[in-house]
Order: sequence, then C-alpha cells, then structure tokens
Amino acid sequence: MERIILPGLPVVHKVVPILAVVGAGLAIAAILLLVVVALCCCCRNCKGKRRNPIYIDDAITSQPRSTTTSQSQSNKTSQSNKVVHELDFENRHFSYNDLMIITNNFKNNIGTGGFGSVYVGVLENGTQVAVKTRSHSSSQGVKEFMAEAKNLTRVHHVNLVSLLGYCLDENCMALVYEYMKEGTLQDKLRDNTRPLTWKQRLQIAYESALGLEYLHRGCNPPLIHRDVKTNNILLNANLEAKIADFGLSRDFNMAATSVSTVVVGTPGYLDPEYYSSFKLSQKSDVYSFGVVLLEIITGKPAIVSGGHLGKWVRQKLSQGNIDSIVDPRMHGHYDVNSVWKATDVACKCIVNTSTQRPTMSAVVAELKESLNLEIATEETYSETTSQTYTSQNNYSSSNNFISDVSGNSVSDTAYLGHIPAPNPTAR
Repeated sequence: MERIILPGLPVVHKVVPILAVVGAGLAIAAILLLVVVALCCCCRNCKGKRRNPIYIDDAITSQPRSTTTSQSQSNKTSQSNKVVHELDFENRHFSYNDLMIITNNFKNNIGTGGFGSVYVGVLENGTQVAVKTRSHSSSQGVKEFMAEAKNLTRVHHVNLVSLLGYCLDENCMALVYEYMKEGTLQDKLRDNTRPLTWKQRLQIAYESALGLEYLHRGCNPPLIHRDVKTNNILLNANLEAKIADFGLSRDFNMAATSVSTVVVGTPGYLDPEYYSSFKLSQKSDVYSFGVVLLEIITGKPAIVSGGHLGKWVRQKLSQGNIDSIVDPRMHGHYDVNSVWKATDVACKCIVNTSTQRPTMSAVVAELKESLNLEIATEETYSETTSQTYTSQNNYSSSNNFISDVSGNSVSDTAYLGHIPAPNPTAR
C-alpha cells in the first residue's frame, strides 16, 4: 500500500507506537502467567497438606502379611520395609517438635491407656488441648490409630469429642483433641469429695445417649462405637458429656448384622450376644450404654463383688425398693419416679436378646422424660422452700412488734433470758 503524504504536514512514524503496544501486551501476559502458576503451586501445596502420605514400619502395623506376593511387591519390600498410610482431611498437621512445644516437653501426663499416654497442652492462641500419643509398646496398632483418626474426621456432634489435629511423623503418632477439664465419667463417679447430683447424672446420661444416637443414625454409613464405657465418656468444665475413643469403631450396614472375626470391647460392658455369636449390631452399643446408665444410678463399677452390676441391680429390685440401688452419696435428693424410669431403661438395654433392646433414639426419649421429672421436682421444691422462707420471715417481722413488760421484744427475751417468754396457753 502506497503511503500518502499531505503537503505541509510532517511524516508520522507509526511503527514505534505499535511495537510499544505489543510489548506491553506481552508483559501483561507474562505477569498473568506467573500469577496462574503461583496459584497452581499454592493449590498443590494445600492438597499435599490434606493428603499426607505416612511411611511407617510394617512391623508395627499389627497386621499379618501375606505369604504370597508378586515380584514387583517383593522388589518394593526389599527397597523399603515400609507401608503407606494416607489421611485426607482438613485437620491441622503437627510435627513432633510442635507437640514438644505444645505439651512443654510432654510434662503433664493426665492419663495412660492401651493406646499410650495423654498429655495436656496449650496451642499458640491459648487453647488447651489433650495430646494422645501412641507408645511403641502399645497394644493398639496403626490400624486402630488410623481408624480413630478417619472416623473422627467425619463425625461432628456436640456430644462427640472433637479432633483438632494430628501428628504422623515416622517416630510419632498422636491425635490432638479438645481438652475436657473434668476428665472421665468413671473418675467423676468415684469422686467422694464432690459427688454428682441426680440431675447432673441424668444430664450426662442424656447427652451421652445423644452422641451415640448420632453415630447410629446421623452418620452415613452408621458407626458402631464398640467400646462404650464410663472411661470413654469425657466431661468438660461445664460437665457436658462427650463420647471419646473411636479406635475400635467400625462402619455398619443397617440392612444386615455384621459378623466379626474378633470380639473386641471391655469386660463388664461387652454385649453377651456379640461375645457368643460374633454378631455385631448397633444394639451392642445399647447394651454397653445400659451398663453405663446403671453405674450412673448406683455409683458402682460394672463388675461388683457379686458379679455383674446388672445382676446385682435385678436382685435388689426384686424386693421392690429402688432406694436400695441408688448411690447413697445423693442422700435421697432425687425424684423417685425419675430414678425408676432411668433404671427401667437401663434394664431394658441389658437384656440378653439384642432384638428386645431399645434403640438409642428410644433411650434418648426415655432419658429426656426422666430428666424432665427431676427438673419439675426441683422446681416444685424450690418454690415450696421459697414460700416457706417468706412465711417465716413475715412471722418473725410481726413478732418484733410484740413487746413484753420490760420493753424488750418477745424474740429478744429468748436471747436475753431476763424475762421468760409468755405462756402460750395464756394467749
């Protein structure tokens, strides 16, 4: 195309401006590309934190290894005698050094169990936590540890203990929970210095039942705890109850009864039908909770000198006296009908035939009624006491205006002792 030059006007060179525009566009494109790459890297790092492959010695997994392996598997084993465990959840990952700082070098041990030890710790924001570490000599293997961690990531209920984080370094396996200041229900029931009132006991039982009901009905698939006992019910500073320890929990298909190859649980709380038939169901948790409820009512452990607590309770109730089984440390301060209802629920839970036991939903409903009976009795007692106190004050005030011949009021003479009180028959 031929350039046209008008007379009297300078020639305008458009090549330089075009190059400038092109250069600016390329620069912007480069910047955008860098931003996209940076975002991709961030996303990848986040995903890497969520899915955390952990390499742990195969020897500590407590799982039997197959005697027949493929050639490729043998090569992998020869290179590294490790197995991979993966967690895919949002909870915070702590390193072993983090736990050292949080627990002040694991200084404050608040409990020891089959899994290991539990320590009190404090996060950087001042939040108290409980750090549950797995000892190398623990009877609970990696399988149970992973089961508890994974189960806790999918259960969210106010009456289930919350998992705040975890540590899965090669030399450390630990779970970080919310701190429950008042400890276990078992310890609380054994505490003679501050025995729980009947209302407090019922509230704890009701909240624990809500937690189990959620596991059975609110989880998909449903979850069976398999180790319900007073030692696995924790209490916070407000005595709110939360179910803990999900290491033995397992998924359950509601359409059929699961058959276990190994019976697990704690003596005294173990469902006898499950023990004899290896058939596990949600009613196994119901049985265990029934034993817990009897402990709450009686203040006695699951195994007493005469055998099982349930047997002892039935023998006492055959005489028709509910007071004979109630924890004497409550000094009779309870509504009898409320205690009867709670005891009736507990006895239904521990029948030998699982199909005759109530569901946890039915247990929740019954305990709510029992709690309401106790609350109503407390309110009535409070109103009666208040009215009596007001009446006594009014009577005392009126007496202050009745004086004897010495000028002292009648109430004063009783304390002064100078003049005897008037003869009541002379009034």
